[in-house]
Amino acid sequence: MSLPAATAPSSSGATQPTEQQGGSRERRVESLGWLTESAVMPKKHKAIEGVGAASILDLKAQLYRTQEEARNPTAPGAAASGGEFRRAKIRSAPTDPLGAKNSGVESRAHKDKLELKAVKDGSASYAALEKKAELYEKLYRGELPDEEDKEKYCVDFFQKSSDRIYEPQMPEISHRATDAAEPVNDHEDSMPNAKPLGLGRAGTTIDRDEHKRFVREVHEEVTEARQKASTVRSRRQEQDAARREKLRQAYLKKRLEKLIAEKQASSASDDLPS
Repeated sequence: MSLPAATAPSSSGATQPTEQQGGSRERRVESLGWLTESAVMPKKHKAIEGVGAASILDLKAQLYRTQEEARNPTAPGAAASGGEFRRAKIRSAPTDPLGAKNSGVESRAHKDKLELKAVKDGSASYAALEKKAELYEKLYRGELPDEEDKEKYCVDFFQKSSDRIYEPQMPEISHRATDAAEPVNDHEDSMPNAKPLGLGRAGTTIDRDEHKRFVREVHEEVTEARQKASTVRSRRQEQDAARREKLRQAYLKKRLEKLIAEKQASSASDDLPS
């Protein structure tokens, strides 16, 4: 009578671990494979523009095929590692998965060929020149509005004309008064005046009278140099002419002496008795 009572707790104790194992197994099955300790959720796969799904599938198939060949013990690599050397069979593959092209590759290649042909023919540069000429015509006529961002260039075409229009006209009386008041100093007058134009920028301006004086001095120096060069050239020509005349006189003198000697020799031969 005591044996069944003793065995009953043992059976109930054996069923409790099995129930705990079943509950843990159920919890493991219910897991979705995410990191439960972290709040990071799996990101959605981003589609790549211009890459089709066919190429991805071909690459995955090739990867799976390579892994299967590595796991297969009858593969050439496994046979070589086991000491058996077998000659690989040459089989023509019907399709090359690595050579498959994505969607849009052929269209891009065709577009590149057309652009290269246009560059070689010169049609692209001709079209760019036509567009630039049309833009310049619009700028000249003032028909280019500010809203056209595509037609804008980095060059400010109206800067020179605006500077010329808004340039302050100083009266001559003020210039004369300042010239009479300030002492004459060539070094100070020739120095340019610096004025700030912005952060780290400065522009230099030179007086118009000083600029004219510099231009006049340069013109005088050039004229003097030209006169000096012309005198040297004429003197050299005179020396060359004198040298040629001297050589000509020497040649004529030598020729005359030779003719006189020949005439004397012929007359002497005629005077001899026959």
